Amino acid sequence: MPEHAHLPSSDPEQQDSSLAGIEARCVALYQLPSLQGKGWLPNLFWRRAADGDLFGSLRVDPWELEVLFAAVAGVPSLAGPLLEAQRPGRAAFIARSIAHGELPYLSYADGGTP
Repeated sequence: MPEHAHLPSSDPEQQDSSLAGIEARCVALYQLPSLQGKGWLPNLFWRRAADGDLFGSLRVDPWELEVLFAAVAGVPSLAGPLLEAQRPGRAAFIARSIAHGELPYLSYADGGTP
């Protein structure tokens, strides 16, 4: 069984491309062995929540993060088409960077600060 079998469906009829859905997918993707194997700590992408949860608020743009994680996991991105519509070429650049073994800089969440 593929490591991503427990992820939400990539079927456009069943996908949740809302902000909350994309954020939840990022957490699910992050927990896959292919991403854990990268050695990236959660605080690279998330601020710790007040209750100690490692997956508090996102430091980086959730749409870009989902594209990055999907590329690493080798699964279709749900946020890619939305990101391409907002910022043409950005999702393709992120996926291409991962394919070349690079970790691209991601935009801050809501244009804020880390």
